[in-house]
Amino acid sequence: MREVDAIVLGAGAAGLMTALTAGQRGRRVAVLDHADEAGRKILISGGGRCNFTNLDCAATRFLSGNPHFAKSALARFGPADILAMIERHKIAWHEKTLGQLFCDGSARAVVAMLLAECAAGGVTIGLSHRITDVSLSDRFVVTTDRGVYRAPALVLATGGLSIPKMGASGLSHAIARQFGLCVTDT
Repeated sequence: MREVDAIVLGAGAAGLMTALTAGQRGRRVAVLDHADEAGRKILISGGGRCNFTNLDCAATRFLSGNPHFAKSALARFGPADILAMIERHKIAWHEKTLGQLFCDGSARAVVAMLLAECAAGGVTIGLSHRITDVSLSDRFVVTTDRGVYRAPALVLATGGLSIPKMGASGLSHAIARQFGLCVTDT
């Protein structure tokens, strides 16, 4: 059994950003994903060039049951912050219409950047891990076909149901419901 401070389910953009942030703040983090590579949706976004942010991103452009959520999130990490990270990793980029920012080269550079930032925070990345059970006693216990992980915090970042061919499933929705969290029907 592996003991960590946080388990993140999903090695996409949200999961990796969550993990690298926690890892770089001194937390022991394990990211688990069923896919055999991280960032699969990143790799197809923007036609393989990764539309990594939008200069005109604003809280008013998000729909949420909590209208202040986007304000809070963007105040902590906005387009300028992701652009600074992109530039720190020397990823060439360009602006398209309406403030959309894309890599000049492959989206693989963004995935590599996120993985490098995770490594800098000591984050463990577990790919090809099939989740078989999630439970809660004094800690969350995530059982996979490759081992068991325990942590006081669990982050569901498995993405939506939009691209079933890539393995999108209702796993996060099922886990959220299991713990009594409100889930908006899609």
